[in-house]
Amino acid sequence: MSELMTIQTFSKRTGISKSALRYYESENLLHPIRSKNGYRLYSEDQIATVRLISSLRLAGVPIKEIQIYLKENEAVRQQMIKNWMKTLRQKHHLLSVSLRFLESYQESGQGYLLEKNAEKIVWFAAEANPGKFGNHFRQRKRELERLNIPINNGYLRYLSGRESIKAQIGFGVSDDVEIEGVSEIDSIEIMSPCLCIALSYTSPITEIKKGYAQLMNYVIEHELIPAGPIIEWYRREDFKDLDLLMPVAHIPRMKGRG
Repeated sequence: MSELMTIQTFSKRTGISKSALRYYESENLLHPIRSKNGYRLYSEDQIATVRLISSLRLAGVPIKEIQIYLKENEAVRQQMIKNWMKTLRQKHHLLSVSLRFLESYQESGQGYLLEKNAEKIVWFAAEANPGKFGNHFRQRKRELERLNIPINNGYLRYLSGRESIKAQIGFGVSDDVEIEGVSEIDSIEIMSPCLCIALSYTSPITEIKKGYAQLMNYVIEHELIPAGPIIEWYRREDFKDLDLLMPVAHIPRMKGRG
């Protein structure tokens, strides 16, 4: 059996402070042996364990999850690591885009960053000239209200065309709402959660093309790439509040750039 180490020696060997070692013990992560005099004693094989604990904490893994990890078999541990990696990648993406947003906002003061939640959307096909979809929205909204289907948001997604536009108009509804008796539904979609750059649009709706161009230029100028199409997002009871949303991903800065 290898020689046991005092907390001071163990701290020097691992590079982890004595206060951190005591904390890990209090959280039932590390279990030193107690000498007859009550001193903590650590074994050689605990070095790898404590380094792992410290690394997981620095990676943002919660204490309770580390407790579970240390008790599980290898198959469960590997799955937990995969889940942590997925979470960290998502956080990295959010931080990366957030940094680019703050840099661009400092320069222009335009746009805002939005983490859009998942939403169930009922889509209808529609065709009209640019900025002339109001009747379609009102008609479909009245139909859903007659069927006592509460509406959370309104959406428009461009499909094709220049003068006469083919699009989908959609209405966000609660996940548990049953869609029955609604005519001419194009599709029902669970829109995935996404990180978006958004621009509030207050100009005449007939000039909405300019808003699209402004948002696209903003995304390209600030080194972001679209992760989906631009969507018109309407809110309030009368759908008077309009923002343009674009899901985005980040293009990493190239080395050597300012």
